[in-house]
Amino acid sequence: GRGGGAGMSAAEAVRQEESAVLWRIIGLRKTFGGSRFSALGGASHTALDGVDLTVRASERIGIIGESGSGKTTLARVGLGLIPADSGTIELVGGAPTKRHRREVAQLLFQDPRAMLNPGLTIGTVLRQSARLFQPRRDPAEAVSEALARVGLAGRERARPHELSGGERRRAGLARVLLASPKVLVLDEPTAGLDAALKHDMMQLVQTSVSEETAVVTISHDLPLVLGTCDRVAVMYAGRIVQRFGSLAEARQDPHPHTASLLRAAGLL
Repeated sequence: GRGGGAGMSAAEAVRQEESAVLWRIIGLRKTFGGSRFSALGGASHTALDGVDLTVRASERIGIIGESGSGKTTLARVGLGLIPADSGTIELVGGAPTKRHRREVAQLLFQDPRAMLNPGLTIGTVLRQSARLFQPRRDPAEAVSEALARVGLAGRERARPHELSGGERRRAGLARVLLASPKVLVLDEPTAGLDAALKHDMMQLVQTSVSEETAVVTISHDLPLVLGTCDRVAVMYAGRIVQRFGSLAEARQDPHPHTASLLRAAGLL
């Protein structure tokens, strides 16, 4: 395990655990809408209400909740894509500035078209990433290897509209893999895919990323998350309301929202 071996002092064990922390979020808050200056500013919506999250190297963490619970906002604010109202974010030893984030973390968007320029071939898009993240390698070789890893060998000349939804997800994953991220966040990675393709996609992620990479899966699909993650955090109304490591643990004393997710999945 990562906790330390025989003869290690408590202080050393704590230091080892801390050194493995890749992403730490403390007291994160974010509100959208509303205005201090106008009665017509509209109602504000608290998307994140004091969220804490710690992610360590090689962990597989699931963040589950219904639409509007704050899952995607947590990912975007936690990665510095949207400014936080308050709270602390530490991403692989630094603040999530654009340059630092690009070097250490990647977000696989729910809609893979957000990562793929519709006017360019898959090969052209991926070569741009290869030059950015692996400047010393031959970009054609890097792209060929990345496509092979995601089961799209030889598809360099295809354009996004010529790929199926599942293939576009794979192409987006290939682009992410070229960056060799330390933290990979998957936002609803299997939305719109049938059961077999969901399984294939998650298997592909597990086998293609580095063992040391922390993978955070954001989903409303509880069975999927339970099957692929070490730890699960349940979000409701902008807060993490429960954390568990197994289905048995989730069933012991479930938060009402966890119970409704378990019932919806036929697990309670």
